[in-house]
Amino acid sequence: MAFNLVYLSQNDAQWRNDRLGFGDSGDTIGKFGCALTSVAMLLSGHGFAETPASLNQKMQNKQGFISSLIRWDVVCQIYSQVRLKQIVDCREADAPLSQIDASLDAGQPVVVLVDNDRDPDLDWHYVLLYAREGNDYLMLDPWPYTPGTDRKDYLMNRYGYGRPLKRAIRQVLFYEVSGSGGPISTPGSTTTAPSQPTTVPAPGSGVYARVMDSVAWGLNVRSSTDTSSMANVVVSVPAGTQLMLLDVNEAAKIGQSSQWIRVRTPGGQEGYAAGWFLERVAAAAPAPITDPAPAPVNEAPTPSTPTPSTPVEPQPTSPSTPAAQPSAPSTPVEVNKDKLIVVVTQAVGANGLRLRKSPSMGGALVKMLKAGTRLTVVEPAKKAKEKVGRTHQWIYVREPDGKRGYVAAEYVKLL
Repeated sequence: MAFNLVYLSQNDAQWRNDRLGFGDSGDTIGKFGCALTSVAMLLSGHGFAETPASLNQKMQNKQGFISSLIRWDVVCQIYSQVRLKQIVDCREADAPLSQIDASLDAGQPVVVLVDNDRDPDLDWHYVLLYAREGNDYLMLDPWPYTPGTDRKDYLMNRYGYGRPLKRAIRQVLFYEVSGSGGPISTPGSTTTAPSQPTTVPAPGSGVYARVMDSVAWGLNVRSSTDTSSMANVVVSVPAGTQLMLLDVNEAAKIGQSSQWIRVRTPGGQEGYAAGWFLERVAAAAPAPITDPAPAPVNEAPTPSTPTPSTPVEPQPTSPSTPAAQPSAPSTPVEVNKDKLIVVVTQAVGANGLRLRKSPSMGGALVKMLKAGTRLTVVEPAKKAKEKVGRTHQWIYVREPDGKRGYVAAEYVKLL
């Protein structure tokens, strides 16, 4: 089943005033529900009809929030067909664009975190990416600047702020939905599924690899290993197609992650195929194969993406690890000029305050902070001010040496 564009707004009157997760009364879907709404659009596009309101309730039933912070992995507890493959934090590194491109090509949209402010990490917002166009992505933005699916909405036009694409994206969530795949229609275009393959005679002698049955929508053979565009697609071949290796020494790459193999199709086209979507053929002269599909229908993951036959677990986190919840895009950042500063209080004692990778007691330790340490808040200042000094609250900060993480809000005070 191909992904269909479904637009939902976090500010829809039907749910904008609903309390988000287990947050305070002011933590509404309309203000802070962009992550929840992006996931609801992803699920709905794959055929699981959800609204921010219905998903909010289901996530609450599964303890899917810490305060108003969403626990990304709990989505998979609601729908067993959904798998959280990976969470990539790229606040301090370039975004994995080729991996995003491959996921979109395979019919699997991605949820990404962007900045809604020129100052990095001060004002966060989540959107859903569904297609690549040139040096930009098409998105569904839950904050309704361009609501609906009849017009193209570009990421860089709104959230670039002069940065290159690889630095405009701060976090990427790769979900995979079984049974979904194939091309995603963009506004103004139509997409049809590939025609049924026909049987053709077996090829001659040589070394062959077979496209795995799990590649339900087919595999692209490209003139180069660049996956950022469909322009270099030579032909797309369906599952079961046997491809002849142009170099027998590349047989060791079959089934291996991060490996591309030069092949020839039954129709004589030559190019590169992703080795991790291929399996070995025992006989030198293989059994009858299927004719290639007439148009590009699917893209194999890039070299950094594991083979689909080897399940990928999400990045190691505490079971209760949530994503950082952004502020509403229209909310101004209240800071002392550009930054809000908090100070570690004496209440932490001689051992100091723990800076953690995630906002929970089980979060990995980043560093111990002494009383009196000044910390720069790198989440929306208005939200952080409300949490200072309170128990069971966490604030995302940067310590003097540049390390970032979460601290318990009860042990800090405003400067």
